[in-house]
Parts: sequence; structure tokens; C-alpha cells
Amino acid sequence: MVGTDLPDAALCGRVRGVMKVSRPAKVTLFVLFWANFLNFFDRQVLAALAPILQRHWHLNDAQIGLLATAFEVVYALAPLPIAIVADRWLRRRIIALALALWSGAMALTGLATSYLMLLLGRAGLGLGEAGYGPSALAWLSDLFPPGHRSRAVGVHDLALIIGSAAGYALGGVLGHALGWRPVFLMAALPGLLLAVVIWLLPEPPKGQSDYEALGGKGDAPPSTPPPLRAALYEMLTTPTLLIIYLVAVLINLATAGIIYWLPSFTVRLHGLDEAQAGLLIGTSTVLAGGVGVLLGGWLADRAVHRFAAGRLLVISAGYALGCPLALIAIWTPNLVSFIILASSAVLLFAFLFPCLPPLAYQVIRPQLRATAMGLYLLAAHILGNAVAPPLIGWVSDRTGDLRLGLAVALLLAFGGALIGFWGMRFVARDGRAMLDRL
Repeated sequence: MVGTDLPDAALCGRVRGVMKVSRPAKVTLFVLFWANFLNFFDRQVLAALAPILQRHWHLNDAQIGLLATAFEVVYALAPLPIAIVADRWLRRRIIALALALWSGAMALTGLATSYLMLLLGRAGLGLGEAGYGPSALAWLSDLFPPGHRSRAVGVHDLALIIGSAAGYALGGVLGHALGWRPVFLMAALPGLLLAVVIWLLPEPPKGQSDYEALGGKGDAPPSTPPPLRAALYEMLTTPTLLIIYLVAVLINLATAGIIYWLPSFTVRLHGLDEAQAGLLIGTSTVLAGGVGVLLGGWLADRAVHRFAAGRLLVISAGYALGCPLALIAIWTPNLVSFIILASSAVLLFAFLFPCLPPLAYQVIRPQLRATAMGLYLLAAHILGNAVAPPLIGWVSDRTGDLRLGLAVALLLAFGGALIGFWGMRFVARDGRAMLDRL
């Protein structure tokens, strides 16, 4: 490997000269932005159409809830095996096939003639979308230099926020005007077209940007991922990666639970109706979350130029500052104060999105990056997202106060921030070990 005199430079994003972001990298980021927009638009549109589906199919709340469960179970279990394939094949092809699959599932949902077809459509959506995130983020890591990755992921994840909001808003408006079937069918078409575009995009060798950061010229030498057992051992014995997984589970307990219960909270505690609560939360989330992912990406890339653990510092500081603001917000009786405090907390919480994948890529080889993110999604969804709503509800039932349930989740997230601060000591050492393996 060339440039072995630069391990700290590669870790912290400092390289010989100034590494420019290539045109193919910018084009790929633009295309993946819209793929990620569809990823979350298609995921959230069901929530907007749920009342219409209930009336059409005469469904109860449990049956509507099972449609979400069908998605979540498949989405939690499928990323890891798909990511293992992505690390051994072309990532763009995995993404193109995944996009075609979930777009086809949207079309199946729109053509459903039974409740079973609705369930299969949502499960198919979960399977398709499970193939997107780990592959897309690993692909971006091959295109963008280490010191630019958080900003690139921040732009990519801005689509997460905009797409989710558009799914709620456009889904409801179009569903009311046209009916639920046209909405699902219209949502399927852009994804099928975009899948063709992604299939045709160029893809660099795995680890290309890391190779160039170390002074390499031309294409990175070909490499093969280790056997699965050795890969899992490598990941599970990397302290920084274990810290990332633990912090992510605790943080997801807070964020997933709060997102689920926040509409009910504003209705119960501030006297808003459901429409007002949805508009308030949706608007504040888009504005604050959008600023947060872009600001967090910029801060993280600035910090990692100074020391290797900069990204973990930004994540931990965001939650260490945001959790107290959120705790004050849920106890303030004034609606305006609640909006300001809660929006500020959302902005700080959004630092997680552009920081976490590039942080993992500092300590794991390019040949294992999709697998590492697949394992992250498995842990975060099974131990975080799936546990949070019932945990908060259980505390609320036992105490008679939803605020206490939300407070428990926020305290767990604050604990995650403290673990992140403690884990900063491992990042530089694990990054050097990764370069030795590379």
C-alpha cells in the first residue's frame, strides 16, 4: 500500500494537497439524493393514506398497524444479508435492483384486491428498501474523500427529511383528490425509471477514495472481503464500531419513540387537534432537521480535520445538548416555548445522520462497509425502533403521564451521549488498525 507515512492524515481527513470532489461523485450524489427521497416518500405515504384505506377495506386500527409491522420486520432483518452481497458485488446494481423491487411493491399495493396483497406490498417495500441504505452509503464512501464524507452524507440524508415530509403531505392531498390506488401507482413510476439510471452509472473500485487519500495513483487494487465469519469477528472486536452500535441503539430508543408519540403529546398537553399537530410537527421537523443534517455534516468534517474522533464528538455533543432542551420542552406549558425548544433539540439530534456512517468507515475496511451498516440497521431497528414506542407507552400507563415516558427515552439517549464521549479514545487506534488491514 502506498503512502503508509500518512496514517493520521488519512484518519483525520488531511491528505497531500487538497483532494477535490470529482464530477462523478457529485453526479452520483445527486442521483442518490432522489433515490433516498423516494425511499422515505414511499415509506411514509401509507401513514397519510391510512384513513382512506381503513374506510375502503373496513379495517380496524390493529390491521392498519400490521401494515407497518410487515414493513418493519422485513426491513430490520433483510439489510445484513443484502449488505454482505453488496460488499461482494457492484453496489450500484444492488441499489438499482432494490429500487426496482420496492417500486414494484408500491405498484402491487396500488393494485391490491385483498388485505393480504396490501401486507405483501408493504413487506416487499421493506425488502427493497433494506437493500438501499448500506449499499448507497458505502458507494458514497468510495467516491468522496475522507474529509468530505459527512457533508456528502448530510446532503444525501436531507432527502430523508424532505421525502418523509412529502410522503405525509402529498400522500394526503393526492389521496383525497384521486383516491389511494393512483397515489401508490404514481409513486412506483419514478423509482422504476431511476433504477435504470443507477444501473448505468459508473462505480469506482471499493476503497478508491481511501487509496487516493493515501497518495495512490490510478485505480485502487482489487480486493476480496474476508469470509463472513472473519468479517463478523473483525467488526465485533473493533471497539469504536461497538460503541457506535450501542450509542445508536440508545439514541434510536429516544428518537423513534418521540417521533411516534409526539403527535399524541401535542394533542394531550397543548390542546391541538390532529391536523394542527401534524402540520406543526411536520413543518418544524423539516426545517430544524434539514438545517441539522447540513450543519452536522459541516461541523463533523471540520472536526475530523483536527482529530480522528471529531465525528463521534459531534454526535455526542448534539445529544448531550439536545436532551436537556427536549426535557425542558416536554414540561413547558407554553406552546411557543415548546416549539422553539423542541425544534432546537431536533436540529441537534439530526447531527447523528451525517456523522455515523463516515465514522464507521474510519475504522472498517471498504470491503466490509455495507455489511457494517447492515449490522447497524439490524441492531438499531430491533433493539431501538421496535422497543421505543411500547416502552414509552408502558411508562405512561404506569404513571399516568406521557411526559415521564418521553423523559425515560431522553435519559437513555443522554446515556448514549456519555458513552460516545467515553468511546472517543478508541477511534484513532481503530483507524490505524483499519489502515494496516487495508
